[in-house]
Amino acid sequence: MVDYPDFNAESIQAWDSNAEFWDQAQGDEGNYWQRVLVFPHTQELLQPLPSSILEIACGNGNFARQLSRLGPRVTATDGSDRQLQRAQERSEGYRIKWIRLDVTDRSALAALSGASGAPFGAAVCNMALMDIAEISPLFDMLPLALTENAPFVFSVLHPVFRPGPQVRLFRERTETEDGQFIEEAGVKITNYLDTGVNHGIAVKGQPEIQPYFDRTLTELFSTAFDRGWVLDGIREPSITDGGDGHAENRLSWDHLPNLPPVMVARLRHRG
Repeated sequence: MVDYPDFNAESIQAWDSNAEFWDQAQGDEGNYWQRVLVFPHTQELLQPLPSSILEIACGNGNFARQLSRLGPRVTATDGSDRQLQRAQERSEGYRIKWIRLDVTDRSALAALSGASGAPFGAAVCNMALMDIAEISPLFDMLPLALTENAPFVFSVLHPVFRPGPQVRLFRERTETEDGQFIEEAGVKITNYLDTGVNHGIAVKGQPEIQPYFDRTLTELFSTAFDRGWVLDGIREPSITDGGDGHAENRLSWDHLPNLPPVMVARLRHRG
């Protein structure tokens, strides 16, 4: 199952409630994961940058601003009015078009084809598909707003290693035959195929928990493939520089340089 329409309103309401907290946590340039794992690889897969780009679920607008500084005309959308308000407040002086867009609404998606800047030369959605209750409408309708062969680049928490009750980070210490001790850290995965709706937080301390929508690699990509999209680029970045120092003594992804917590993919529609 990939779509959970009963949770549409709850998801948007949670992001409205958390908008101010999220904005303060991300700042102008995004958090560590965005700056190191997401934005560079997204930008790489968007090359060569087209003259116009559509962003889905722009949050506080940090990536929209980054793209705008590079030259393209950016139309940034989000389902949360409060997120858009914070994004606009941070983006004075930028030539960015802001649109409130519920990507579970097919009629609203269809209207993008007539938006300023359409048809767009690319679309991007950073770290948001797992927060969207219904993704089928987006994969169905997005081609109407894009030029022929335009890329759609999205990033998500890696479906294999996504946070939740089925994934546990671990550290173990073993003794070799010659008496040496080796310490290793890794991930224990159980019930990978048991997907559905979980509730959690994006940032520690946020006012309200939010629903997450777990989807396997098959569920995610089949939703796209069944609608005429093809995959022609993928990245699985990991934290190789020791992280941002916030982990302290707590085991985290900062200690797992050979495992990717994020996946960035590029699709093109062959309709």
